[in-house]
Amino acid sequence: MLKYLMITLAGFLGSYHCVGMCGFIPPLIQHRNWLAGNLLYSAGRIFSYSFLGFVAGYAGMFFHKIEFQLFQKTLTIFLGSLMIIFGLQITGNIKEKGVPGLDMIFTAVAEILSKFRKNPFFLGMFNGFLPCPLVYAFLMQSMFEGSPVKGMAVMTAFGLGTVPAMLFASKIFQVVSPKLRKRLASFSGIIVILLGIWILLRAFGIGHHH
Repeated sequence: MLKYLMITLAGFLGSYHCVGMCGFIPPLIQHRNWLAGNLLYSAGRIFSYSFLGFVAGYAGMFFHKIEFQLFQKTLTIFLGSLMIIFGLQITGNIKEKGVPGLDMIFTAVAEILSKFRKNPFFLGMFNGFLPCPLVYAFLMQSMFEGSPVKGMAVMTAFGLGTVPAMLFASKIFQVVSPKLRKRLASFSGIIVILLGIWILLRAFGIGHHH
C-alpha cells in the first residue's frame, strides 16, 4: 500500500511538470459543465494509463516466467537503471535530447486534439498516449511488477495523482511559478530514482524475500 501511495504522490508532484507540457489541453475542452468535462478528461487519461500498465505488467509476467536467472537479473538491472535515468531527467540532472521534427509532431497532435474538444473522455485517452518521461518511468515499474493487474494498479495510482494539477491547469499557470513547478517535479523525480534503486537492490537479492 505504501508503494502505491508513493506512486500517487510522485504523480501528484510530477504533474506540475506535466502542466508545462500538457497544460494547454484542458482549456481545449468544450463541455456544458466545466467540472464534469475536466473529470471526464482525467478519467480518459487514467483509462489509457491503466491500459498501458496492464500491457506492461503482462509483458513483465512473460519475463518473470523465464527461468534463466541471468536474463532476469540483466532485465531487472536494465529496468532499474532506466528508471533512475528517467528520474534524473525529471529532476533536470540529465537533459532530455531533442527529437527531430518534434514541432511537426506537436502541430499534428494539436490538430487531432482540437477534434476531441466536445469529447473530453476521448481527449484524455489520446493525451494518455503522449510521450512523457514520468509515464515511461512508471511503465518500467509496471513491467517489473510481473502482473497485469499490479501493473494496471501502478499506472492507475500514478494517474490519480495527476488529477488535481491537471484539473486546475489553467489556474496553476497563474498561481504557481515555473520555478516552483520545477521544484515540485524534482521531488517526483527523486521518488522515481528511489524506486529505480529499489529495483536494482532486488536484482542483487537485497531486501527481496521469497
